[in-house]
Amino acid sequence: MAGKLRAYVRLLALYGRMDLNWMLQDSVTVIIILISETLQNLSSMAGVLLLAVRFGGVGSLSADEVLFMLGFYELASGLCFMLFGNFNVMHISRRLGRGQLDHMLIQPRPLLLQLATEGFMPFTGCHGLIIGVILTWIALARLELALTPGWFLLLAYYVVIHMALQIAQTALYGASALWRPVACEEISTMILDLNQQLGKFPLAGLQGWLMAALHTVLPVGLLAYLPALALLRGLGKGIGLTLPLAVASVFMAAAIICMKKGLKHYEIYSCNRYKDMGHRN
Repeated sequence: MAGKLRAYVRLLALYGRMDLNWMLQDSVTVIIILISETLQNLSSMAGVLLLAVRFGGVGSLSADEVLFMLGFYELASGLCFMLFGNFNVMHISRRLGRGQLDHMLIQPRPLLLQLATEGFMPFTGCHGLIIGVILTWIALARLELALTPGWFLLLAYYVVIHMALQIAQTALYGASALWRPVACEEISTMILDLNQQLGKFPLAGLQGWLMAALHTVLPVGLLAYLPALALLRGLGKGIGLTLPLAVASVFMAAAIICMKKGLKHYEIYSCNRYKDMGHRN
């Protein structure tokens, strides 16, 4: 166990240095990318925030509570992107659908360890996390919420749930690329985009069946809306704590099962999408 932990830390340090080297060697490109992605993140929240300010809130949430919800989403999503956003780790269907799994299987490291470390980019991928921290801090200052150690533990709990749901969904649906590499190459991207678009909306006022669906089958409500209610208003411990954990556990288990079955299929049929010259079919 200790050896695995040391290998994990060494690989994180390696990919962290690679990220820093890229930032220092091509700083102009990095700055352009960071500015464009920061503007994209801010613009994706602008519509909901402007509506909240114009009408004094959305549903049962005030404008400041909506700001907190948006900040929480950016904080959790930004941390997830910083840890797993590089080399298409989050967009796993691209690597599977392009036949790049072979590149990983020949490496002298377990597949899971590679996926847990290759996406780490602490320098060029931290912009979302920084935006989230700033927005969350501003919202908390305006709400004048009493913060306790227990509250921060609850915040960390929901951040972990958010990350688990994002990773589990992209892996679950991305596993389909092991069977249908061409058709499903971008399915992980579509799932992440769907979460990005719907996960930032307050869901108050929707019909009961739709609320249930958006907290279970398509759990966008667990990415920011329910955590915001729990952190700001002390949502009931039963649904506020157990539902996110149960849904995340189900999605994670389903992702593991589908990935294992897909890998068995891949062992037999592989993914022949490359011509001799190296271009994809």
